Amino acid sequence: MRADLRFKETQKFTQWWLWLIILAPIVLTAISIISTLISLYGGSISNDSGNVSISWISGRISMVQFIFVLIYVATILFLALSKLKVLVSDKEIKISHLLFFQKVINLSDINEAKKIDYDFVGYGIRKTKKYGTVYNVKGKKGVALTLTNGKKYLIGSKKPTELLAAISN
Repeated sequence: MRADLRFKETQKFTQWWLWLIILAPIVLTAISIISTLISLYGGSISNDSGNVSISWISGRISMVQFIFVLIYVATILFLALSKLKVLVSDKEIKISHLLFFQKVINLSDINEAKKIDYDFVGYGIRKTKKYGTVYNVKGKKGVALTLTNGKKYLIGSKKPTELLAAISN
């Protein structure tokens, strides 16, 4: 770890209700598969040869369903691996969001920094008229920055007081 590091925070998507919404289709699908298996192997469905039919497995998945499943799994992985990481050093603020985005703000470019409680602005990277570019993973607290060039940023944080102190020093 660098000696000039003043603040470090990592946040992940851990909201229970978000994961409930995302994982509900998996639970419902599992229940459906289990009930189908019970009815198949319970002797209620058989073909003329006496073998249990497994036609529900083969030939029943369309390309659209397959693409939907791939997108669904990719979304789950994306949220599971995504995080907002904020590092404040003696010279700059580094914001890493999701898996691939990084923003660097020089501390010398900051005109104003203040701790705020804000209304829900969504999750991820957002552009708003009121706050400028917002980096948010959870909660409604953070630090609002106004740069000398007039650009605005809002960094969501579970520790906004500590983040502001690290920026202000």
